[in-house]
Amino acid sequence: MKAMVLEQFNAPLRPSEVPDPGMGPRDVIIRVVANGLCATDLKISGGLVPTVPLPHIPGHEAAGEVVEVGAEVPGLQKGDRVTVYPTEGCGFCDDCRKGMENYCVTAPRTGFEINGGFSEYMRVSGRNAVKISPDVPWEEAAIIPDAIASVYHALTQRARIQPGETVVIVGIGGLGIHAMQMAKIMGARVIAADVVPDKLQGAEQFNPDVIVNSRVENLPERVKELTNGLGADVVVEGVGGEAVAAVLPDSVASLRLGGRLVILGYNYGIPLAVDTADLIYGQWSILGTRASNLQDVVEVVKLVEQGQLKPVVSQTYPLHDVEQALAKLRESPPLGRIVLQSPD
Repeated sequence: MKAMVLEQFNAPLRPSEVPDPGMGPRDVIIRVVANGLCATDLKISGGLVPTVPLPHIPGHEAAGEVVEVGAEVPGLQKGDRVTVYPTEGCGFCDDCRKGMENYCVTAPRTGFEINGGFSEYMRVSGRNAVKISPDVPWEEAAIIPDAIASVYHALTQRARIQPGETVVIVGIGGLGIHAMQMAKIMGARVIAADVVPDKLQGAEQFNPDVIVNSRVENLPERVKELTNGLGADVVVEGVGGEAVAAVLPDSVASLRLGGRLVILGYNYGIPLAVDTADLIYGQWSILGTRASNLQDVVEVVKLVEQGQLKPVVSQTYPLHDVEQALAKLRESPPLGRIVLQSPD
């Protein structure tokens, strides 16, 4: 089969002929139709993720059509449309037994430790192939397990947002545009903040309560003004990359007493500096959050199918133009996700 292969770090992915994926009795093979492109793909191609082997087929946001089903896989059949949860939990540790696969320390992930979706076909654990309605376009289905389910996990399991709380979303990109929608679904008052006018304009369609251009307004001061001097109950940082260093201080400063900071975006080697006195007297919770669990993906699929949550795709590229798409992502992270489409 054809695939886009990372043969060495900091080098372009190459179109290659590779063996078709093998499968076991609990696996399925899908014909890959679409792949979401994530900033983590830049880290992978740049050699920053230490668990990624070479040569490697990236792609951890994939959707496709089932073409072969293992003998021990119930509930799936040839022709089903699925989106792929990337973390293959061991199933035996305490975290997996609790349904928290993203805490499993031995779990490989498609597109990271094992080959992903930048290929014609892909082996997937049958348990991780989540059926989705034909009414959901392929490009939207592909971004559900990461761009949306990660946000869902962060807001429901980590931040535990309550109706009526004030939530600030810092960065209206691939994560933030979905965090904004999710916070609204959960009954929060949403303040959307970014420095890019086009992103702020794009956020308007999802009806945040307030939009703040934090390049021209002081974000902590504006948040305090909007909350009678108290600050936000929750701040969700969704920027990541090198820009995360610039937004973390204002994110912390926007919190109220007892507020929660949820860090979704990241980069290697960027510390979070907090005055310990401010942390203690502020009684803040600073929460890291990584990916999602399988049930999060199932629940997000339902919200998308019901029309409550809209996956936002900014641009599509053919799979063979992945380097052009990565360059676009590197230059200017978009509103929503870039998606790679496989040829018919």
